[in-house]
Amino acid sequence: MFKIAIVSAAGGVGRSTLTASLATLLAQREIAALALDFDPQNLLSTLLGSDEASLGGLLPDFLTGKEFGKSALVNSNEVVCLPFGRANEASLVTFEQHLRAEPEWLKKCIAQIDYPSGAFLLMDTPRLPSPFVRQAMVAADLVLAVLAPDVRSLALLPAVETTLSRCAPESQLIYVVNGLDSTRAVQSDLLARFRSTLQMRLFPYPVHRDEAIPRAVANSMNLQSLSPDSLVAHDLNGLLNWLLVGPASSLDGRVQV
Repeated sequence: MFKIAIVSAAGGVGRSTLTASLATLLAQREIAALALDFDPQNLLSTLLGSDEASLGGLLPDFLTGKEFGKSALVNSNEVVCLPFGRANEASLVTFEQHLRAEPEWLKKCIAQIDYPSGAFLLMDTPRLPSPFVRQAMVAADLVLAVLAPDVRSLALLPAVETTLSRCAPESQLIYVVNGLDSTRAVQSDLLARFRSTLQMRLFPYPVHRDEAIPRAVANSMNLQSLSPDSLVAHDLNGLLNWLLVGPASSLDGRVQV
């Protein structure tokens, strides 16, 4: 199973939407996809079609001693989603204390999942700094760091790299620019700065801003079904193709591009 942690140091850059979109595209190619919500906001299942955020999930299972993964849901596209679950402040504090004491807790839990060798695990996370992000980085084969085309993301680049170097120095780190409006000169200039700064560590093609995404979310539909010919659908398929022929190319048992 190829494990991807989707992270960022800035909020509002589209981590959860990117996680849900990639998981759906994988499932549509008949590649087993598990989307794991490791963000206390507990919204990933709603982006995959649930009417409301799930009460059950990995946090309630942890608190009650239930086996990891047993609260997973399967949507109409055959994406398996493990929600974070409903959390109150006391339970969240308890869980965070456990994560700090056991830095490989998530990695060990994932190792217990019986999944095909060619499957993908996509881990949605809150923004840095967070014990949830550190756990996901430790468990990941690839860290996909999401950048908005703004100066905030540019300024916060060192935060991502510092966290990775401290907790998972062996994991591969790739950046992707999400939500680019190519009609705005300032965003095109920032994209050029990202390319100059990150070079080969930046996915070469940005994911463009497109109204198809909020429409898909509002209608509880996947992007490919609602707007298969949209620019953002093209961009996301390009990102997935790159993952399949690049970082995840050594996987056995997956469908080829």
